[in-house]
Amino acid sequence: MRTIGLLAKRQISQHLAAGARGCPPFLLAVLFTAALAPNVAAAGEERLALPLASGTEVQVRLLRAADSTARLPAIIVLGGLERGSAVVELIPRTTEAVLVGFDYPFALPDRVRWTEVLHLARRLEKGVRETVETLGQLHSLLARRADIDSDRVTIVGVSLGAPFAVIGAARQNCRGLVIIDGFGDLPHTVRHQFARRWRPRYGLLGDALAWLAQTAAMQLIDLPDPEDFARRLQADQRVYMIDSEDDEFVPKRARESLREALRRSRAHLTVETMPGRHVRGQDSEVIARLYSRAKDWMQRQALVDPPRRSS
Repeated sequence: MRTIGLLAKRQISQHLAAGARGCPPFLLAVLFTAALAPNVAAAGEERLALPLASGTEVQVRLLRAADSTARLPAIIVLGGLERGSAVVELIPRTTEAVLVGFDYPFALPDRVRWTEVLHLARRLEKGVRETVETLGQLHSLLARRADIDSDRVTIVGVSLGAPFAVIGAARQNCRGLVIIDGFGDLPHTVRHQFARRWRPRYGLLGDALAWLAQTAAMQLIDLPDPEDFARRLQADQRVYMIDSEDDEFVPKRARESLREALRRSRAHLTVETMPGRHVRGQDSEVIARLYSRAKDWMQRQALVDPPRRSS
């Protein structure tokens, strides 16, 4: 972030320390006026590396659409594993907030041999823990920044990013949480993914294989429970859950499990079902429409300010 005013204050301190000898009065007046002016956060993209306890560095991107002297809310966006921080590029131009994305500290291989399953399970378990840690570190970083309104941080979790968004919002007490095509009941969701792949090929045997794969996966990987964290949300938090009517990726039971956990929390919950299938990264029009609805909801909840009318 480039700022105006900090440099002026430093220059004034230097002049005062030297007794301001030889400095024309008008220059001191200009510097003093600049020092009183609010800092300006410039439009553009900022990239930084966020160190984790293990030594892993997570790449973070912050997008600011316009210059601003105001402290803006932050919207942290979590999408699919492959897209990572590039998810912010899918979000329409936003002048009312700073968009934040980061690369997940783990990735899934295209193919896995049976001999690699145990090693992959350990990597996934570590990656899940570090993603939760990343959200905590990122929230602390945003809270320390002079250009961010730390009282108005919203986490948007889309698809695979939704469980992490729920956990992060509960742990960091973020004011806003938006869930798009999210899910709970991780064991059932994992089984559903295997069944989608194997049922067309093997029929009922595919369902049995999916159950075996899900059971093995849950034994090998210790995963946090999104529903447990959803129930911890507090009365000052706001949640907006959008489901797709014809979602082929998320089973109905998993959506309902998360929704019921959210209802049992103290948070203010808004639920909406939209026509269509599970959102995908290439569905730019769908993403724009979903984000528009989410932004309208955030404005109604005072999580972001309404856009300023041009005079």
